[in-house]
Amino acid sequence: MLLSSKTSSVYHRAMDSITVVGAKQLDVALCTMNSVCSPLEVEINEARIALQRDGVELLNIESMLNSLQADIEAIHVRMSLQQEKRHEVQTRILANRARISPVRFLPTEIIQHIFKFCLPDDRYIIPHIQSAPLLLCQICRRWRVIAQETPELWSSIDVHDWGVWTADLYTAMVARWLAASRTRPLAISVMCLQKWDWFRRCDPTESGLFRLLVSHSARFYDLHVQASYGYINAFLTSSSPATVKHVLISVMPSTSLPNFDHPLPLSNITHLALCGKGAFINIIPHTTFPQITHLTLDRSGAEVNFMKVLLDFPALIHLKIKLSGCRGSLDVTPPLDTMPFKHRALEILSIYLSEDAVQFGNVAPLSRIFDVLSLPSLRELAFFALDPSWEAIVDEWLPDSVKALFNRSSCSTKRLLYRNFKCTLDKNDFGEQLRSLAIDLRVEKVGFGCHWYDIAS
Repeated sequence: MLLSSKTSSVYHRAMDSITVVGAKQLDVALCTMNSVCSPLEVEINEARIALQRDGVELLNIESMLNSLQADIEAIHVRMSLQQEKRHEVQTRILANRARISPVRFLPTEIIQHIFKFCLPDDRYIIPHIQSAPLLLCQICRRWRVIAQETPELWSSIDVHDWGVWTADLYTAMVARWLAASRTRPLAISVMCLQKWDWFRRCDPTESGLFRLLVSHSARFYDLHVQASYGYINAFLTSSSPATVKHVLISVMPSTSLPNFDHPLPLSNITHLALCGKGAFINIIPHTTFPQITHLTLDRSGAEVNFMKVLLDFPALIHLKIKLSGCRGSLDVTPPLDTMPFKHRALEILSIYLSEDAVQFGNVAPLSRIFDVLSLPSLRELAFFALDPSWEAIVDEWLPDSVKALFNRSSCSTKRLLYRNFKCTLDKNDFGEQLRSLAIDLRVEKVGFGCHWYDIAS
């Protein structure tokens, strides 16, 4: 539709003045246009004017954003420079703080003493880079030197022997560890979980780790060997463990039976633990029996002659013994005509009860043993239920026989301990009866966490 000459003239005047008119002037122009134009023409004109106006504003905004972005990038560059300077200053501060740190001026002997307290509580230390002593070697050069020159940090280790398949890196680590112990007595645990019947196809002496351990055997003081009897025999026969005092032997099941004609070459032991059905007492030289003061027996499923153990080990101070109920360990009843037997040295008797002993065990044989047994040095009797889910009951475990056994003790103070037991009798009344005999009664629930089958100490 063609515009009239008057409308065209007004439109052109309005368009020419867009760049200079203000908001008020624009409203006046639009009012003038609306008075002479159709609604469609007015809407088109308004949109064109708005587009031109917004386009100019958008250009201004983009220009401002570009300027701000440039400022931000410049700030980031300056921040990066300052962060680098801050890192340099912090490094210098840390270095200077280290120079004046009291630890730096501690004598080496004190640092060595502190390092010893950093060791794990494990009897045999498992090498791990995130625990002492390996961790101490990663702090600084001085600490590494001090740790490597402190033999006590390296005098205990737990190793696994995979025979000829033992990695060279592992053997090299153990070699460095043992070398750092220098001439210190060694507490060492050796585990070989491969059955001898299969493993013997490869000579164990072909293992670099086997030969390494044997070469240090003259310094063994505390030894734990967990393997088949064949491996244990080869290990001890190849070595010269004359200094071993504490021995824990865990015999894995195999068809390789112990040779009692040639017991294991252990002549100076005083602390002995035997674990496993194949761990017969006779695998230890009979001549060592009178010198053993601490004994642990865990022969699950095997018969234990309680009285014979006390007779064979006259110097025994602490006896730890595990009883099972399904097999014969609780069924060894002394004959009716058994004469009273006195063991003068025993001070601590710890009896551990397997789940089946608590659930199915017959207490009468043990009660009979207590009736004929005299322990004048007894100061502690402890019962441990190894599975707390089968909670034992105190009054079912020999309270009368226990009182009679303690009554034959000449110790001034005595302790009766039940762990993972519940007391259905009147504990106060029963405890008062025991206190009249100088017996301290304790009933505790400790859960299953005791690594009981260690060497009694």
